[in-house]
Amino acid sequence: MAKRLKAESEKKVKIMAGSTVYGFEDQLSQIVAQLNTLGYDVLNSHYGSIKVNPNLSNLDNCLKAVAECDLFLGIIRPYCGTGNIGEKNITFEEIKEAIRLKKPYWFLVHRDVVYTRLLLKKMKLKSGDEVIFTDNRLFDKLSIEMYEYVIKNHIPVTLRNGNWAQEFYRLDEMMVYINAQFTDKDFINEVMNPKNSNDGK
Repeated sequence: MAKRLKAESEKKVKIMAGSTVYGFEDQLSQIVAQLNTLGYDVLNSHYGSIKVNPNLSNLDNCLKAVAECDLFLGIIRPYCGTGNIGEKNITFEEIKEAIRLKKPYWFLVHRDVVYTRLLLKKMKLKSGDEVIFTDNRLFDKLSIEMYEYVIKNHIPVTLRNGNWAQEFYRLDEMMVYINAQFTDKDFINEVMNPKNSNDGK
């Protein structure tokens, strides 16, 4: 019986919910709970479900979790938090690593990030200079850089692929997107095994 339960647990798809935490703990806990309910093995630093090698930095432990997961869910919020190692932000490095490793990925972006990005593009001083933006605990300009990286802003629009970032403002809006993506296991299997989905065609 124990062996059968172990085998069943090993079959669970591992999804990593990125390490955006500060000021977001309660909603993140509900997201993790929902993914668990849908039958996924959730890797998340706040949840305490990633392996922590005491000989490695927090950044390296999180990047190892990205390598371990089957799917990656990134969440970009106005405040990136204090998860920085030198010049590197853990959340951003996770996003880069997931894309580099070609993990199937999905991204949620807070409405304020999208709005502020557009606002800063429109704002100019009378001198013609751009407005200097000072990071603070309400908004971190790095979140705009993350968003532009995810939507592949550096690539011409007609050549972009895999650049969907779902805008949200409330938890229920995030849940709609999460359920739409991860409830259908046949869809997830096709995403994870794109070659197999074309068999017989």
